[in-house]
Amino acid sequence: MKSIKWRLTLFYVLLVTIVMIASGFIIVNDVRTKAEQNLYNELQGNVSLIKEIKDVTSEEEMLKAIVQGINTGKKYYIDKNIYLFNKEGQLVYPADKMKDESILYKREVKKALNGEKTVTLDRSYELDDEGHQIQIRGYAEPIKSEGEVLYVIYIRANTKDDQKNLYETIGTIIRSTVIAVIFASILGFVFASKLTEPIIVLTDRARHLASGGFTKDDYGIKVKSDDEIGELTGSFNNMAKELNKTLSEISNEKNKLETVFTHMADGILVFNYNGKLITANPTAYQMLGVNISGRDYAKIFTEFENYIEFDSLLKLEKNAIKQNTVFVKTKFINICFATYAKKSSDPVGLIAVLQDITEHKKLEEMQKEFVANVSHELRTPITTIKSYTETLIDGALEDREIAGEFLEVINNESDRMTTLVKDLLELSKLDNRQTKFEINILNLTQLVKGCVDKYKIHSDKKHQKMSYHDDGNQYIIKGDSNRIEQVVRNVISNAIKYSPEKSSINIDVLADNNNIIVKIRDNGMGIPKEDISRIFDRFYRVDKARSRAMGGTGLGLAIAKEIMIFHEGEIKVESEYRKGTVFTLLFKKSTEDIVDLES
Repeated sequence: MKSIKWRLTLFYVLLVTIVMIASGFIIVNDVRTKAEQNLYNELQGNVSLIKEIKDVTSEEEMLKAIVQGINTGKKYYIDKNIYLFNKEGQLVYPADKMKDESILYKREVKKALNGEKTVTLDRSYELDDEGHQIQIRGYAEPIKSEGEVLYVIYIRANTKDDQKNLYETIGTIIRSTVIAVIFASILGFVFASKLTEPIIVLTDRARHLASGGFTKDDYGIKVKSDDEIGELTGSFNNMAKELNKTLSEISNEKNKLETVFTHMADGILVFNYNGKLITANPTAYQMLGVNISGRDYAKIFTEFENYIEFDSLLKLEKNAIKQNTVFVKTKFINICFATYAKKSSDPVGLIAVLQDITEHKKLEEMQKEFVANVSHELRTPITTIKSYTETLIDGALEDREIAGEFLEVINNESDRMTTLVKDLLELSKLDNRQTKFEINILNLTQLVKGCVDKYKIHSDKKHQKMSYHDDGNQYIIKGDSNRIEQVVRNVISNAIKYSPEKSSINIDVLADNNNIIVKIRDNGMGIPKEDISRIFDRFYRVDKARSRAMGGTGLGLAIAKEIMIFHEGEIKVESEYRKGTVFTLLFKKSTEDIVDLES
């Protein structure tokens, strides 16, 4: 019986039952005691009437007077038996009971023969005419003369009526107890139901709160009383309201942290004190490229170089960080380890933050390569200039023909260094957004056609066939005409330089749904597939010796790409080695970008 309602009901019923039983016991005992006392008084009174003897001079006269008194009061003793014993203990009355010697051995009779008066009625049991056992109570009192016991009167009475009254009283008490228990059960159940109803409601609401569900009803329980239960209900409402508010704030913060955790660019791994992975964000899975679910620290990191023991990391001081760089497939991952703790200073786990530093590594390599390329590009002309200058100083200056040739070489190398430095400065300004662009409305169709006309003479020198085609529309865009022309000229110039004699170069201006397209196609030397992704890197050349011989700095396409990015355009390249290359310039198209040629 786990319900408090039934416990209260049972307790109430048991309480009433115990009270009724205790009360009944007291009543029965009181009734029995009073009945016994009344019987005692009655028997004593009967004996007192018999003992009222006057003007008696001898023992025989006393006997006659006693017997006469007994016979005279027989109508009062109809339900009693009276016995008279002499001082020797012989039964002298009634004469027909002489043979009943058991009467002599009654406790009270013996005491009376010794001169003592009955204090407590004796008790015996006999069968009545119907064969039922009845209780007999007896009272004995001595009759004395001059201090000597002459006779003993012993009176007996059955307690059948008293027993009947006692049984009726017990029956009444039992019936009353049963009725009281029934009413106590009903009233106890009603009382317990009223008492436990708000507790049940509070329990249901608490269980609902524990399951994580929050509604307005959870903190809107009606207060039906102003007692302790009412105070408890009110306190519960306030607690639920504050708990809902607190949990909402925690949930919002949790959602924020989960969102940040999920969408972080860095990978996060969290391990418990035993090295078991307890949480990780999607970025960590992508970076490591292995299935790390359910793994521990050792199984995850022993696959990589520079393995650090988990126990040694747990010994890190507070706020200390241990870094380690590992190579995972094609990526460089920098891992920052730090311990985390609760309120105490002892660590309870380890956090690993994974940062993809591949681009940083590439940038470092590019910087190194850039410095090396700049050094290499400058060293060659400087060496040439120094060598020719030293030769002139050593005497070649006297020979005007040789001196002229040497000075021409020095001048060309100086121009080459000037061009290189100029391109480097231009790239630096483009990188730092220091280049000023003069944005105007320009006719892209005419600009491209003008560049083709300017370079026609260069292609003719190599007996190349340069062709221009457009779709009959004049495309108007906004941009810096000089910079866009620089891009177009750079691509056309490269097509002429790296295409053999008698090859063909085609320039097309057209448009699709989104872009104005300028295509420069040649059937020259082409670009190997592995070099296409690096064609726009600074100082990168496919054929380094040939490119340098043709006067290229390796910066033209890098500059062209930066210019296109500024104009929100794009430059693409498609190539097949030894078969040709196609450069595509994409300019964003708008409704104002087309003007009919005939207009």
